[in-house]
Amino acid sequence: MKSTYLKKAFIALSILVAVGHAGITFAHDAGALIDSAGNNASATDLAAVTCTDDGAGVPHHLFGQVKDSSSPVPGLLVNFHIYKGQQMTTSTDPVSGDDNYSPGVSLNGGPGTYYISVTKTSAGARIFNVIWHCVTSDNKHTGTDITVLQIQ
Repeated sequence: MKSTYLKKAFIALSILVAVGHAGITFAHDAGALIDSAGNNASATDLAAVTCTDDGAGVPHHLFGQVKDSSSPVPGLLVNFHIYKGQQMTTSTDPVSGDDNYSPGVSLNGGPGTYYISVTKTSAGARIFNVIWHCVTSDNKHTGTDITVLQIQ
């Protein structure tokens, strides 16, 4: 059953990515399931986000945040990471299973490919949502494409 849910979550994420590539405007957010078996404390989901000038301006940074959408589990938190080159930043959803996102974080790396990942603090399946946006120096949304690389 957990495997079926993971497949459905991956298909939903793929559809959102495909819609984004078709040029339809939508909020850059998606959800997935990490550690479906609930026994891999080091499970990591990974994606590449490419920031380009789509006419709105040259990308300055990538913004992102994560929300744990599962039932609360004390001590089990979800983390969001952005890295590019030799820079990295992290944000943690501070309350397990509430309806709020983690504090937003930005990495100022200009145009190009950033990597985003979601991890967690201990074993246990977690459903999460992430938001990501490539942004210009004057805070305009610009070209944002994503490729999912790994779902664990």
